[in-house]
Amino acid sequence: MSKRPRRSRREATAAEEADFEKYSAEEQLSLLETWLELAKASTYEAINSHHRDFLTIRLYGKDPLDEVATLNDKCETARAAAGDNADHQKRLATIEQCLDVVMRLAKTHADLKEVDEQIMHGEVAVAASTIAEVGELLKGLEGECPRFIEHSAVATLQTQYIKKRSALRAELDYLMSEMYAVRSIGSVYELVVSYSVTANYDGVPYETPITISDLLFALTQLGQDKEKVTVLASALVEHWFVPLLRSPAEALAVSRVSMFATMNIGAFTSDRRESSVHQGTDLMVRCELVRDKWETVLRFIREEIFHDINPMEDHTEIYAYLGAKLWTSLCPLLEEFLLIPLVPTDLDSIADTRAMVPLLRLEETWLEYGLITPDALVIKESVRSSLQNYVNKRRRDLLTTVASILATDDTNTVVVGGAGPEADVLSQMTSGGKQSSEKDGKNKGKGKGKGFAVSADDADDGSGSLSFPRCSISVQAQMLIEFARETIGLSLEDDAKTAVLYLHAVRDAFALYRCLIPRQWATELLVSPKRAFVMHNDCEYICHHLSTLGFRYREQWPAVVKSAATFIDTIGAYRVLSKSCLQSLLGRYKEQLMQALGPWRERDKLDEAILGDAGMYDTLEAKLTVTCGLVNQIAHIGRTNLSRVTHFKVLGLLADVIVDCVCQRIDEMHSISDLGARTLLRLISPVLELEDRLGYCAVSGTQSRPAMRKAPIAKHMPSWDRLQKHALQLNAISDKHPS
Repeated sequence: MSKRPRRSRREATAAEEADFEKYSAEEQLSLLETWLELAKASTYEAINSHHRDFLTIRLYGKDPLDEVATLNDKCETARAAAGDNADHQKRLATIEQCLDVVMRLAKTHADLKEVDEQIMHGEVAVAASTIAEVGELLKGLEGECPRFIEHSAVATLQTQYIKKRSALRAELDYLMSEMYAVRSIGSVYELVVSYSVTANYDGVPYETPITISDLLFALTQLGQDKEKVTVLASALVEHWFVPLLRSPAEALAVSRVSMFATMNIGAFTSDRRESSVHQGTDLMVRCELVRDKWETVLRFIREEIFHDINPMEDHTEIYAYLGAKLWTSLCPLLEEFLLIPLVPTDLDSIADTRAMVPLLRLEETWLEYGLITPDALVIKESVRSSLQNYVNKRRRDLLTTVASILATDDTNTVVVGGAGPEADVLSQMTSGGKQSSEKDGKNKGKGKGKGFAVSADDADDGSGSLSFPRCSISVQAQMLIEFARETIGLSLEDDAKTAVLYLHAVRDAFALYRCLIPRQWATELLVSPKRAFVMHNDCEYICHHLSTLGFRYREQWPAVVKSAATFIDTIGAYRVLSKSCLQSLLGRYKEQLMQALGPWRERDKLDEAILGDAGMYDTLEAKLTVTCGLVNQIAHIGRTNLSRVTHFKVLGLLADVIVDCVCQRIDEMHSISDLGARTLLRLISPVLELEDRLGYCAVSGTQSRPAMRKAPIAKHMPSWDRLQKHALQLNAISDKHPS
């Protein structure tokens, strides 16, 4: 669309031109330099008068562009007179450069003066073109300011350019809202497309009504086309395409009159609930309904939103951008609601693609209306790879099942590990990969075998071998491992491509556990020892199986999958999660123990109790009993849920807080009598009894009377040897003078 031609008047008459030719080349150049400075001053005055409200008689009396334009003809005359004189040619070149800059400055000013009038008359397309031209002129003028013109004049024009552009943008916003009005009344949405707008927002009529084509052209010139089309596409997707996809029986109506067209949805329904079509009708029929309804919307887009426009010739970029935005938003929904449900559940039926025909027709409709291109046929490409769609569907169903299992509030646990059926197959394998013999087993018990060494203390529950130690895990963790085994079993029955997707489904399932479970039990992990212990066991149990899954099925994997079929890289994240489950809880309990010890953390309080202060003795005794009782409570929960080694580590960590505090107070006592020694022994007896918590029944011995063993206490409680040393010294003192 071209601008209206400007009427330029030339003030230089033919006689003046003849007089100019009479001068010599030197005189002509001097006159040109003088006239150029006058023209520059005249341009500055016009800019300041018009845009800075300087009241002068020349406000609209003279257009500086005409005055500058007359100098172009004189430059041609001067060029002929200069001939081959190098100095004259150099001066003339400088004059012409400066004249070009002043010409652009005057043209910029003249263009900006016309924008308001163009907007008022309804010539938004011309105004947008003018604004675009002014923007380009100002970019060129910025670099010329230091050489030929003043920066203040360009700055004034730049300010006016921003104001005019903002005014035009506001006008286009108003026109966009008038031409494409989305209205809602309850659950009914209506899109009204006006073919033209005859008055501005103040009700002042335009001289020429503004059409949709004018609006789209102006938006393109200002670079607002994609911004506005994105908003329109979002409204179409949200209020028309998606409701019709979810409920194809939704009422849709289109009406047209001479001045506007209307499309509404939900006008004849009382609510927007899922229709019977979505609930019970055959998917192929539902797909046909969606195609028919969507075709009505697409026809409305092409014929009404782009009214009197051939999108294949005019505004093709806007039309293509709108189609791309719509199709990009709808493709994932098409896959979710139509493509995946239409994929056969029987592997033998995959080759029959008749069920996909309605879906292919739907995509062809978009192609027919030119809203997508042949290289964007996502559904057609998906149907071609129907086997992959089948596996993706299976994978999605499997992960949905896993997510539903993990999201339950099931707090039940199950005992696994040890010598039971849950012991891992690698517990029977040595480090060399051969099955261990009975002799090797004996050597292992002594720590001299060639395989994995098992200490005598750890041999009972398999904690020193590759079998999983006996402990309690959640039902969710057990089901997750069962899911992994079953899914891997499915992959072994299919080809390599299917096996890869099943392998990723298993990996995703383990990732789901790390994402869902810590968040689901976040509060309980801080306050419930059992939940923290079970969570720790879950992570260790999963790590144990992650380290063996790839090994177990190694010889059965397809050749393509075998090299990558491992889960060892995921173990690190579970180790971190396992550690964090206990750290937060034990850190909180250590703080509670320190608070509960109270006066035991203060100097001289123990001396007061030993020297006869009955009140202080009772206080110290009560505090020590409470703290030991808290440790006993944790010990009871840990013995039930944790593996023996982990239970001893947790118990030792907490008990060492009490033992260390008691040892510090005893170390501070300088002397003690035999009576005081007996009193102190009675006072710390609850701490000494914690040793019984580190006992366990060994497998050795008779079945009726299994042998009792004790864990190496010093291994788990660093301060225990100090306490035993103090206890021996106190016993020695009290034995000197028995009561």
